[in-house]
Amino acid sequence: MKKKLDLGLIILIISFLVGIFSKLRISLILKNFFLATVEPLTLNVVGAIILILILGNLLNKTGILRNINSSLETFIKDRRLTLIIPSILMGLLPVAAGAMLSAPVVEESGNKIGLNAETKTFLNYWFRHIWEYVWPIYPALILAAAIVNVPIQEIMLNQFPLTLSSIVAGFIFGIRKIPYRSKSKDKSGESIRGIYRFFFYAWPIFAIIILVLVFKLNLVLSLLIIVASTLVTTKIKMKKALLIIKNSLSWRIVSLIISVMIFKRMLEVSGILLILPKIFNHLGISPLLILFFLPFFIGLLTGVTSAFVGVTFPLLLPFIGMKNPNLTYVMLCYAGGFSGVLLSPLHLCLIVTKDYFKADLVKVYRLIFLPVIFVIIVAFGIVFVKQFFG
Repeated sequence: MKKKLDLGLIILIISFLVGIFSKLRISLILKNFFLATVEPLTLNVVGAIILILILGNLLNKTGILRNINSSLETFIKDRRLTLIIPSILMGLLPVAAGAMLSAPVVEESGNKIGLNAETKTFLNYWFRHIWEYVWPIYPALILAAAIVNVPIQEIMLNQFPLTLSSIVAGFIFGIRKIPYRSKSKDKSGESIRGIYRFFFYAWPIFAIIILVLVFKLNLVLSLLIIVASTLVTTKIKMKKALLIIKNSLSWRIVSLIISVMIFKRMLEVSGILLILPKIFNHLGISPLLILFFLPFFIGLLTGVTSAFVGVTFPLLLPFIGMKNPNLTYVMLCYAGGFSGVLLSPLHLCLIVTKDYFKADLVKVYRLIFLPVIFVIIVAFGIVFVKQFFG
């Protein structure tokens, strides 16, 4: 069986070659590798990613995610909402193949109203990914903010229309086609208990919103507080807690983040970023097309959000703006890249969800395609409105 190529290692090799072809001394290349690795911005991103992985594993292994899902079932009356809310909530947790966390609930709810495998796959897959444009604990968003060098809150607010359009697309092309079905009346007080249980278990999710957006705390500090509080409130045994933390540490992800930050620094030091705009201008290619399609193709080829951000954002900095970044252009890059990720046959969530529901991939693609186009149209619409009226 062939081993999968490590993206972090590939980016690191490319970074070294950038230095060589730019005729930089080996000692200078290695010095910049080291400086990029230890700079506060890199360490901050790495710290945030590690804490996110720990939090995700902690919520999963302690049964908190399962309890959130079961509590929702007790107070949501519209069966169509019980189909998508678990996926929406699980989308707040950036874990590999995260769509599998909500798939069993979607399966049960979908069977009750007679949905086919492809519709269940689409609803679970689509609503699982509506937050990736804005949710501050997604590694790719943290990485994008670090590369562009702006507070993550600014990117979140600027890209919120993408999440909104994604929700609208899901309702237009998915939920609207499903007839309304109400659940049978619950026993007295069961709904109230369900609401209480939901807020009791879902507090870490709300804490992220409050600490990062309301109090504007540093993301690493916010996550540290939430992880520590979760460890205390769940009364988890020390041995199990240490095992969860150990299993959450991913050298592959950490090396990818460091490699991307090295790549960004090498592009700056080599002077390539100053030449790129001149090359594209000479070729007569519109910057908007470059901003959209370069991330789109990397997203499509890899199926990984961090990959299109890490590979293309450093290259696109001259178009985005290095000192005063144009966040509308950042939004367009993200829309392009994530559209590619959603359509990629290598996207892990798509692969495992399709297999779980035993769905036909071609039929699933027919359901995904129009919502993706809808979000792309919204993204370009925002760019043109801001260019002509902003």
